Amino acid sequence: MMRMAQERMVFMSRKRRNHSPQFKARLALEALKEERSVSEIAQDHNLNPNLVRRWRDELLEKADTVFDTPKQIKEQKRREEVLEAERDELLKAVGSATVERDWLRRIYKDINGGQEPPRIGQI
Repeated sequence: MMRMAQERMVFMSRKRRNHSPQFKARLALEALKEERSVSEIAQDHNLNPNLVRRWRDELLEKADTVFDTPKQIKEQKRREEVLEAERDELLKAVGSATVERDWLRRIYKDINGGQEPPRIGQI
C-alpha cells in the first residue's frame, strides 16, 4: 500500500517534457527509415513508442506542405479563417432557429391547451 503511494507521488511529480520540432523531426525520420523499430527508438530516448509513432504519422501527413511557399501558406491560412467564420455564422443561425422553433412550440402549446404541434409530414 505504501509503495503504491510512493509510486503515485513519483509519477505526479514528474514534469512534462517539451521536445523541440527538430528533435521530433529527427526521431520521426529515423522511424520512417525503419532501420530500427519504433520501440527501440523510443526506448533510447526514454519516450513512449506511441509518441514516436504519432510524430512519424504527423510528418507523413504534413509532408506535402514542406515545400509550400510563404504565399501558399498564407493563402491556406486565409481560406481556413474564412471557413471558420462561415462555420461560426452557420452555428449562430442554427442556434437562432432553434430558439425560434422552441418559442413557437411553446406558443402553440399555450394556444392549444398543451397539445404538441404536429410534426412535418403529419399535417
